[in-house]
Amino acid sequence: MTPTVAFGCRQCGRPVERPFPSAEPPAPCAGCGAPPELDAAAVAEGAIASCPVCRCPMLYRQRDFNQKVGLAVVVVAAVLAPFTWYVSLGVAALIDALLYKLSGEVVVCYRTKCRAHVRGLAPGPKVGPFDLSIHDYYRMLARREEQGLEGPDPSAGPPLDSMSHH
Repeated sequence: MTPTVAFGCRQCGRPVERPFPSAEPPAPCAGCGAPPELDAAAVAEGAIASCPVCRCPMLYRQRDFNQKVGLAVVVVAAVLAPFTWYVSLGVAALIDALLYKLSGEVVVCYRTKCRAHVRGLAPGPKVGPFDLSIHDYYRMLARREEQGLEGPDPSAGPPLDSMSHH
């Protein structure tokens, strides 16, 4: 699998997916022509250590599971449930579990405005599972930026990295 990074174009917001890291410069956005700038230093010792799009050091890993497919399986099973004596719900749970087990991992940037997804590269040692407190911190930062305020709220304190409190 070729490693890729998927993100929203900084100019027009259109979804972009590019090979990463790559010896060639990334192709411009098909929507607006803006050249994406990807930070090759985001990969350290073959693992993703920071976001290649926004350079944020806070990343998390999760299963690369298509939630729409999972939801479709459950909806079909729920519609069929009365006609199958509800056995379809158990089958749906097994199908969902199998799809989840077969799916790989994706590394995601915590920054609300970035949300870059890196596939095909191992997560670095500080990339842990999703942490709601870190997510909330970056959501708060995004709200402050929308209000024209810079930086974190001094009363909020810095975020913990996902490996510092395990």
